[in-house]
Amino acid sequence: MFYFKKIFSYIFDFPIEKRQSRFSGEVIVSFHKGQYKLSTTNAIYSFGKNYTSFGIAFKTLDIQNINIENVLVLGFGLGSVVDLLEHHPTIKIITAIDADEVIIQLAEKYLQTGLKNKVTYLCEDAEKYITGTRQKFELVLVDIFIDDTTPVQFMQPAFLKELKKTVDSNGILLFSKIDDSHKSKIENSLFEKSFTAVFPEAFSIDANGNKIFTWINR
Repeated sequence: MFYFKKIFSYIFDFPIEKRQSRFSGEVIVSFHKGQYKLSTTNAIYSFGKNYTSFGIAFKTLDIQNINIENVLVLGFGLGSVVDLLEHHPTIKIITAIDADEVIIQLAEKYLQTGLKNKVTYLCEDAEKYITGTRQKFELVLVDIFIDDTTPVQFMQPAFLKELKKTVDSNGILLFSKIDDSHKSKIENSLFEKSFTAVFPEAFSIDANGNKIFTWINR
């Protein structure tokens, strides 16, 4: 049955589960193009290996050939980034932060990648976690959205300065922003000034409707 469902998922989007989130309203888990997808009314939070924004960034940076052991993900969804990192040879621990207990529950239920046993879930506000932790990571991924909007507190210099402290020497920071409308492009132009003020030599990667603000701690 699953085999046929996977085949037909390339034609149809199969709804599997709907939950009510206190942050995002109704969230829907569906099976589409052979992958689990988590979406809201206006945004796709996760789409397995089809979550192309980070996929493009990983390929651009040749992540597979960079020694990375500890990964921090702020805004986890169903864990698409873990799917994309599945065959990375050196990853040992992935710390998944999401303030939404519904999202955490769904991620624990539907994440199927071989790296799933290396994921530690924390249902916690990302801002509080960043200001409270002293741990450093070789790869830090910021993918925080409420529907299709990045909450304003995560674009402030104060948060970015605290975020910088979590990136290990030679570590990589990837901050994803939606970049598919006139409004989002204006917002990202302003955000870029704040980002580069905190992260000198930062650059951005255009990624299929998203812009990935990137910094390497050299």
